[in-house]
Amino acid sequence: MSNRFHRGAIPRCNLAVVCAAIIWMMSVTLAEAVPAPFRLTLEPDFVTLFEGEHPVFRYVRGEILAPGAPEDRRRSTYIHPLYSVDGLPLTDDFPADHLHHRGVSWMWYKVVCDGVTTDLWTLKGVRQRFERMLTPALYEDRAVLRFRNGWYQDADGKRILEEQVTLTACQAEGRGRIIDVELLFSAPGSPVTLGVSNTGYSGFGVRFGPCDSKTILTSSGPITADENRNPHRWADFTARFTDTLRLDGITVFDHPSNPNSPPGWTLRFYGYLNPAFTSRTDDYTIRPGELLRLRYRLWVHRGRPSAERLEQLYQDFARQK
Repeated sequence: MSNRFHRGAIPRCNLAVVCAAIIWMMSVTLAEAVPAPFRLTLEPDFVTLFEGEHPVFRYVRGEILAPGAPEDRRRSTYIHPLYSVDGLPLTDDFPADHLHHRGVSWMWYKVVCDGVTTDLWTLKGVRQRFERMLTPALYEDRAVLRFRNGWYQDADGKRILEEQVTLTACQAEGRGRIIDVELLFSAPGSPVTLGVSNTGYSGFGVRFGPCDSKTILTSSGPITADENRNPHRWADFTARFTDTLRLDGITVFDHPSNPNSPPGWTLRFYGYLNPAFTSRTDDYTIRPGELLRLRYRLWVHRGRPSAERLEQLYQDFARQK
């Protein structure tokens, strides 16, 4: 029987497969040659996320202290700066009026363990410490950063709480960018109780930098004066952070799966948004073997948004399990 092909010839069906494979390998090579939109810079005290050339946020993992600030103000494990879509810093750290305020943070005024009451809010007797960063995931449309931290008592160095932080920053679209924050807390030994101040301060908060033309819009409507403990699904702070006419802002959304949602809020026109899940209820105790999960969404945006747009964003967030 004669051979249908000369020696070394490639059958037609196999030739098509080979061509397809070559095209696929070229496409993979080209895709790998295109830089990802997200990238990280790592420093001893900071992890900074960029989208292209614009910074998105900087996570503070070192225990830092501003020049001239008292030693007891030293702190770690929070976000500052959080940047606008165009790379403008929107948050403040070590502000002169409240040295303990720190960018985007999660800190409780009342922390009780083994009968000892300490204050993470103003860093009296307990503080958060960075322990390790898990491998980041940088995708085309989002970046996911995860950190493991601990809460330590100053008096004896005891580690009383485990803290896991997941930050998911989405690619900027149109007028804004979504950043999701998930906080997981567990007590490795004794129960830990969390509570608020007399005016409701505690928990997740955003401290804004110097600005003017300020407005605060909530899910219940706009407000014209500072508020304590009133319940809202979300709250937005928009202002002018530069000498131009440009407006930028951040909306904080509380996920309905959080305990006692909607929470009471502490809202300040000097620049503070603070949903506290124990603001309108009793203190909350984390017992060994239990897990406290808190979820918040930040929408960093250009311009002054409408209530309808913000409510739509809230409903999108609320549908996520």
